[in-house]
Amino acid sequence: MIARGSNDEAEARRHIALLQGMIRHWNITADEYRDAARGRTQVSALMQREADRTHRRLGEALELCDRLIDNLAPGHDMRRDLFQIEWALEALSESIAISAEQMGPRIEASRNVAGLKYLLSALKQDAGLGA
Repeated sequence: MIARGSNDEAEARRHIALLQGMIRHWNITADEYRDAARGRTQVSALMQREADRTHRRLGEALELCDRLIDNLAPGHDMRRDLFQIEWALEALSESIAISAEQMGPRIEASRNVAGLKYLLSALKQDAGLGA
């Protein structure tokens, strides 16, 4: 257990501040992924991979949060902060996972359109050469 005033407590406070800052960053990133998944912005396979990577990082942050909670004595004032962080991380993780999943069909549709445009262009060129 982390004793008040110990180096472990200082380390936990540092992680809390870091996680709170990362949550603000991940919220902005999650908005970008949601916009892409909903068709409001361009989507790409790279963006989908980034969403998956962000989702994994959120999982790692959740594991860290759980370890910090486990190391705190019941009733410790930092537990409340960690539970709030944990809730925010879980919500972000779920949102980003859904967005990454929804990007898949949009990426595939984009590939199909690009393939059809290429085929149409090739057919037009062939028709022009044959005339």
